[in-house]
Amino acid sequence: MTRERRAELNKLEGRQVNVALVDGSRIDDCQLVLAGKAKLWVFVNGQDSFVQVDAVTDVWEAA
Repeated sequence: MTRERRAELNKLEGRQVNVALVDGSRIDDCQLVLAGKAKLWVFVNGQDSFVQVDAVTDVWEAA
């Protein structure tokens, strides 16, 4: 992940986002708690989840 992309993700911390994964699945309307170097910490369906950054293809703010 590039420095620019990490900076974009840091700006989305605390917001509702959608996450697209390399396997074609998505995590929709979750809260991005923290964008770390190796993992994204998201809060979805009342639970904390951790997603490997290498498994993420895109993250964008939910409508």
